Amino acid sequence: MTASPSRSDAPAPIERATLLHVGVLLVASPWVFGGNIWWMRTALALWASLSLPSAVLAVWQHGEMGRVARRRIWWLLPWVGMVALVGLSALNPSFRPMTAEGSPVLVNVGARWPNLPSCVDPAKTLRELWFYAGAYLAAFNLLLVPRHRRQLRQLLFAGVVNCLLLAVFGSMQKLLGAGYYFGAAASPNTRYFGTFIYNNHWGAFMTLWLGVGSGLLFHQAGRASGRDLWHSPFSLLLVALLLLAATAPLSASRAATLLAACIMTVATIHALTRVKAAWQDHGKPIWPPIAAILLVVAIAVGAIGWLAQRSINERYVETRNVLVGKQSLWEGRMDLYRDVWTLAMRKPVFGWGLESFDSTFFLMRPRPLQPNRQYESSYAEAHSDWLQSVAETGFAGTGLLVLMGLVPLLGQLRRSGLSPLPGYLLLGCTLVCLYAVIELPFANGAVAISFWIVFFAGLRLGRRHDAETMTGTRR
Repeated sequence: MTASPSRSDAPAPIERATLLHVGVLLVASPWVFGGNIWWMRTALALWASLSLPSAVLAVWQHGEMGRVARRRIWWLLPWVGMVALVGLSALNPSFRPMTAEGSPVLVNVGARWPNLPSCVDPAKTLRELWFYAGAYLAAFNLLLVPRHRRQLRQLLFAGVVNCLLLAVFGSMQKLLGAGYYFGAAASPNTRYFGTFIYNNHWGAFMTLWLGVGSGLLFHQAGRASGRDLWHSPFSLLLVALLLLAATAPLSASRAATLLAACIMTVATIHALTRVKAAWQDHGKPIWPPIAAILLVVAIAVGAIGWLAQRSINERYVETRNVLVGKQSLWEGRMDLYRDVWTLAMRKPVFGWGLESFDSTFFLMRPRPLQPNRQYESSYAEAHSDWLQSVAETGFAGTGLLVLMGLVPLLGQLRRSGLSPLPGYLLLGCTLVCLYAVIELPFANGAVAISFWIVFFAGLRLGRRHDAETMTGTRR
């Protein structure tokens, strides 16, 4: 006979409201132009703003939740510092709108207080701050409010299912050649996938949820066995992983293919290790299950290669043509990075201002566009989120950004180990951070939202004491 859960053990209203708030933000963000059209970002920023009262209510709660929230609220100090820095820069514009030959232009006239943070367009800077600050705080509430593992796992499972639906949508669209939104809309980028305007943005988004799905898969494998395993979410998660991995080459993204291969390789080695240990404990020969796993992997790789053959051939021909022409794949990109670094070193402390890159980069490349140079026309983004962060917010702002992740990470995990689920969550986040060295995943709204939600969920689940014994029961 199983005792029913006590009232104190049931999710509190604030816990349900917080998870619902984060869940809506998570599920809705990628479906409209990958969360990167201006009016969708405004709607997401408005919704994310509701995270502020949730944080305040969590701090004022009585009991264990309130004590934990009051202890962790100090981890928001880097976030407060970033908000203050960017907010101050909006009061000190260094460019002035003027008209040249009948067209509006921004002219660098210098900031009123040159030694303080400045920006180019205060309204644009504050809109960007509103979105990213709200997304971060909404995800941070996962450290303040939820007490139960089960509810967090359900949130993550919903995110995997949402990503799976997007993958099916994008795959059908790609295989049928039906056009963006099946021809209902036009994409400004020919390399789109699903609802994402840029296929590399999909790659980063998919990588995060491929990591989450892998963690949930091993979690389910540890809870059930035999017939019960295949009648659990394990089956859906396994199918989801294979379909998500297939979208990497199908989207014609070389980087996404490499990221997916990293996670799937780790998951395969992990599966082989667990099966070997389990069968050795029972005194059984280990080669049959290992051979079966390797066979399944081989069949999956072959099927994915066949499905994405056209996209793979397109990228192969493109890469070969570049090499035959004796052009370096990185020549144009390295020229771009050198110019961005030079721009950043003109204002190394506070930078030129958040979301200022497209207006300031012409200071480095005022010459006419040269079509034969890769990225010559890509002035809106630096194709390196880390370099662009230094150019826009300086070393001060980039340092605060790093601390926004590092302070909670050290505070939450310093006395804890990692089980497979949070380990895979943080693996996906780490790969996306590394990817941001050479690409722009965080320029996408859905990627930024998913990243912080997955990151803080991983930290919350990684703290074994809080996750298992806060409510007096293992969940």
